[in-house]
Amino acid sequence: MANAVIATSHASLASGVYSAVKMIAGEFENLKIQEFKENDNLDEFDQKLKENYKSLKDYDNVIVLADLAGGTPFNRAVMTLGDLPNVRVIAGLNFASLYQALNSSGNLDDSVEEIINIGRESVIQYKNENEIEDDNFEDGI
Repeated sequence: MANAVIATSHASLASGVYSAVKMIAGEFENLKIQEFKENDNLDEFDQKLKENYKSLKDYDNVIVLADLAGGTPFNRAVMTLGDLPNVRVIAGLNFASLYQALNSSGNLDDSVEEIINIGRESVIQYKNENEIEDDNFEDGI
């Protein structure tokens, strides 16, 4: 069975990333989005995390994918759900990591490792291979 995902972030990042995933891959039913907005109450945020977790009870495992390690959504997920045996909390929400999480199934720890690897591999720098090497042009061109 597919793993369930709670995507959590500051402001509207989680819903924005999911909007892009949905545009490419369609709707996913194994997802709950929870965003921490300015002036949100921490107790209410924790309660909503618990409710989102319970609403995903038909899935064997739940992966909480947060935007930022050490940020409020990540920290609250760790404190609220982190000790449950079928839950893993990871940081690094981006298109690739969310897409991988939504399509993950099977062993929870293997799935988390794949999500982290895919997320890391998706962050790259474009290098123009045709760019002129920086030669020493002391005497001009």
